[in-house]
Amino acid sequence: DSLDGVVFPTIKTAVCDGTAPHIVEPKFPLAVERYIDLSSFADIPKIQDKKDDIINIKKKYSTYFEHAYRMTSCAEKIDDELFDKAIGLVSIEYLKKKAKGIISREIKGKGSGKAFKRRFAEAISPKGYMSLLSDKEFSISHTFIIEDSYGLAHFLLNPIKDACLISDYACIGCYSPLKPSQMVHLYIPELSLCFITSSRDIPISGAHYRRLRLDSLVESSLSSLERTKLKKLRDLRKNFINEVCSILAEAKLVHDELEKLYNPHIDFDSLYEFSNNLAGEIF
Repeated sequence: DSLDGVVFPTIKTAVCDGTAPHIVEPKFPLAVERYIDLSSFADIPKIQDKKDDIINIKKKYSTYFEHAYRMTSCAEKIDDELFDKAIGLVSIEYLKKKAKGIISREIKGKGSGKAFKRRFAEAISPKGYMSLLSDKEFSISHTFIIEDSYGLAHFLLNPIKDACLISDYACIGCYSPLKPSQMVHLYIPELSLCFITSSRDIPISGAHYRRLRLDSLVESSLSSLERTKLKKLRDLRKNFINEVCSILAEAKLVHDELEKLYNPHIDFDSLYEFSNNLAGEIF
């Protein structure tokens, strides 16, 4: 709910928070980038009076993230385990062959210029596992829903993405927040074509053109006992992710305590006046 940056592509200008954990250093100081020091709007002596409280809260805040990263690592390891079990039943070669058939039917002609953008449509957040796609109605004429709870979708989507770029179509790939190297959604605007992964944990509803049932391919040959074991692993992964979200929610409350220490000693009127003047300079 709070902005860490704004980008204005048409005028090639951006303003961003350059402090940890997303430190941004100028490459061409003053010629291209410059710092904005907001400490000039703070009553520094009064903030220094609260030094001990600020240090204690910052230390407490950092421990939440250490805990969250460990829980995320556990969820990722279970994700790897699920993938290893699934790929023994549905080979990557099979997925590539499936992708080849989709490419021959859907990726036709030439686009107006190839480009590829990486994005995230989901996040592990203090508000829970958030998705920009859940329960949305899609106006895109060709939407493929990929039923995949095991991390197979990437190996279906990557060849399609490559084929789009070869045919000069721009596309947008959305990646998993748990495994940022793995694509889970792919959108080709010029073809009004979209591939959206729906798992049991994050089901996607809405109108669709075709449904690709990768989960069924994985589970169809398994015994009921083997399917139960997979479900236990999926539930365990979900529980770890939910735990991470709970930890982040607690961290957010601690961060709010920190803001309460600073905010009374910030001259917001002058800060907003500075911001308006900067906006006038930018535009």
